Amino acid sequence: MSARPHALAIVNPAAGRARGTRLARTLAAEFELAGMIVEVAVSPGPGEAARLAAAAVDEGYPTVIAVGGDGTANEVANGMIGSGGALALYPTGAGNDLARSLGYPRGSSRRHLARWLATEAVTRTIDVGEVNGRVFLNATGVGIDGHVAERIRASARVVGQRWSYLVGSLVSIATYRPQPMEISIDGQRSIGRFLTVVASNGIYFGGGMRPAPRARLDDGWLDVTVAGDIGRAGTVMALARLYYGHHENGTTIVGRRAREVEIDLEHEVPMQVDGEALRTDHLRIGLRPAALKILAAPAPA
Repeated sequence: MSARPHALAIVNPAAGRARGTRLARTLAAEFELAGMIVEVAVSPGPGEAARLAAAAVDEGYPTVIAVGGDGTANEVANGMIGSGGALALYPTGAGNDLARSLGYPRGSSRRHLARWLATEAVTRTIDVGEVNGRVFLNATGVGIDGHVAERIRASARVVGQRWSYLVGSLVSIATYRPQPMEISIDGQRSIGRFLTVVASNGIYFGGGMRPAPRARLDDGWLDVTVAGDIGRAGTVMALARLYYGHHENGTTIVGRRAREVEIDLEHEVPMQVDGEALRTDHLRIGLRPAALKILAAPAPA
């Protein structure tokens, strides 16, 4: 094996309005110019990226690059936990919130992403969350954020990824109602109707919203945001403030640091795991400290 950095890139062909399909043909050459040897594998379907990642680290690849959005990074990470291999990101999705939390190049600087990964990124060790046995990197939640994730998936087929966040959010505000929940945060219980409960490992979700502006990926804590029944007008204002991280008010929207969260619901409702929509009537959320190596910008002081 060459002494130059060596990696396997796992491509989600559907991410970024099918940009992944085009990238699969050019990635190896792009990284070669940056001085990094990269082989490319295209994920054949949902869940397959985790299998490919597990096989890659078993075969000795020191780095696995997730080419796609936050959902692709989640899948690849689920195949790497405990392996000692390092995850890298090549963000092509609609949100790319994990890359934002990790200081990846944005805007026009993304044209030099391969060179940045090959020469400037450092290896960090971060915490990962776990919900119902599945690892998450960025955030998981239940309530309106899960409903938005469902609506985004439906809206993207009609209006495309660019507008799907806006359309999904507007539809959810109009149609979603706070649900009865029993919540335990590190053993402290609350019962009532709640708009959402979000457990964050990173700062961002939903394409740049900041549910956990004080979160750090390596501090050994989850940042938990709980929003009660705040009405439609309150929901609109809270969503607008989320982009600035100014949504907490200490009463109807509160934030806490925690290591364990458990949520019981009367029936299945929408939830999201790193932006991917699921449904459940129970969530058990925990944290695995220092569980994953990842290429990123140096950690903030």
